[in-house]
Amino acid sequence: MEVSPSQPTAETGGDHAASVVAGAGADRADIPSPSLPSKQRSLRAVYVLNDGLKAVAANSPESGALQCLQRACDAESAILTTLTFGRLDFGETTVLDTFYDADIAVVDMSDVFRQPSLFYHLGVRESFDMANNVILYHDTDPDTAQSLKDMVTQKNTASSGNYYFIPYVMTPNNEYMCCENDAQRRASEYMQPSWDSLLGPLCVPLVERFISLLKDIHVTSCASYKDTLLNDIRKARDKYQGEELAKELSRIKLRIDNTEVLTQDIVMNLLFSYRDIQDYDAMVKLVQTLEMLPTCDLANQPMIQFHFAFALNRRNSPGDREQALGVMLQVVQSCDHPAPDMFCLCGRIYKDIFLDSDCKDTKNRDNAIQWYRKGFELQPTLYSGINLAVLLIVAGQQFESSIELRKIGVRLNSLLGRKGSLEKMNNYWDVGQFFTVSMLANDIPKAVQAAEKLFKLKPPIWYLRSVVQNLQLIQRFKKQNLEHSPQRERLNFWMDIIVEATRETTNGLRFPVLILEPTKIYQPSYVCINSEAEEKNVSIWHVSPSETGSTSGISQPPLSRE
Repeated sequence: MEVSPSQPTAETGGDHAASVVAGAGADRADIPSPSLPSKQRSLRAVYVLNDGLKAVAANSPESGALQCLQRACDAESAILTTLTFGRLDFGETTVLDTFYDADIAVVDMSDVFRQPSLFYHLGVRESFDMANNVILYHDTDPDTAQSLKDMVTQKNTASSGNYYFIPYVMTPNNEYMCCENDAQRRASEYMQPSWDSLLGPLCVPLVERFISLLKDIHVTSCASYKDTLLNDIRKARDKYQGEELAKELSRIKLRIDNTEVLTQDIVMNLLFSYRDIQDYDAMVKLVQTLEMLPTCDLANQPMIQFHFAFALNRRNSPGDREQALGVMLQVVQSCDHPAPDMFCLCGRIYKDIFLDSDCKDTKNRDNAIQWYRKGFELQPTLYSGINLAVLLIVAGQQFESSIELRKIGVRLNSLLGRKGSLEKMNNYWDVGQFFTVSMLANDIPKAVQAAEKLFKLKPPIWYLRSVVQNLQLIQRFKKQNLEHSPQRERLNFWMDIIVEATRETTNGLRFPVLILEPTKIYQPSYVCINSEAEEKNVSIWHVSPSETGSTSGISQPPLSRE
């Protein structure tokens, strides 16, 4: 993903600007003068793993490149942090904060499907004035290498960032060499039979290239007042939740008394923190406040506009979704290379408008399909693929007759398979996607096991609502096998308990419950309250006499069978 290069131009505002940021009539806390750093801190480097632990298998090229970087960081006393691409692309607050705040970011773009997202996040770093970005590429395709080199040259020319393109090769003796210019790469192609003896004089060892690069990175002091504010926001996220976090963030905002301190990284950290507690109204009001500042153009930054539109759509006050759609369409139009997430947010807004019409607004349904399709084609992900598949089913397509749906199913299989078995999944987001894909595949046993695992992970209610939304669309519009079976009963139970968990109030007389047996197995049951009989009573019955099985050894549900 890529953002148009832009730098926050913060200028000192007068008292008027200060009062707007702090809030009308609010008393601002006294600000201590920034102190000079007592000593230079260690350089912070971050590396993005393409496929989590699988990508760093002992003999993989990425493993060797990462080891070279680690050796270079050890030699230069730099601190190296590794992040997985999936968590970065998902947008976990702590992961984004670590990536954007590092002095130097290193990403391996050997997987072409992940290049748009990685370029987007590198662009956000650049807007935070974190300009040192390294792009690695395992040099297996000359055309891809040249394309990446051209993109890096263009970005260095058009922006203030320092982008470094480092293609590397692995010799038969597992030596990693950096071949940055065309002559070196051509030499590596023709010298494969005797790489180790001939490439040495022509190419630089990758670890030495990393060491040279780290030596040139200037480490700024972390004692500035801006960094103090950032650290206080991070500490607040770790210490508080819900309303307590909202109050602490309000107190921190009172300390921002001029637009020199109000930089994009501080604004984004505030937005991330509000997003984590679903305080969408605070997100909207923060951006609206920025728009009122005469000497601050932060509100126009694509990343901030993206979260503004996201918050408007989630808040859903009258007119919010129409405004969110207008914001996102303008952002997409203004970006030279829109990010896949931008396409998907457009799809999400159109989808929510469609759902608000009780699934009758087919025009906005088709608009949602169009935008999710753009996002999936640019970078196939489980999120965009699941939403695209569900909406195609709502539009009347079925796996048995739709070539597009079958292709999406195969791709979803592959993406889900990368995450491993259900038993090893510990992230509610992954398990929820496994559950939804199982429902798309009409794989009832695996859907039941995924639902049980999801329950044990205790996901937040906002996420359960999102899962339930897609599951109910699948049940409503997908052709179902209505044959009665114990597994079908248990699936219906899990749907009932998840839907019940998302409701703020309930008026029913029958409630799904889970009874923990002495064997540590959850037994699906129902409790029925009979309050109208002469003798009021409560009855309990099990959904099925058989126990629900464990999730051990379950692989991904095969969508391609349909």
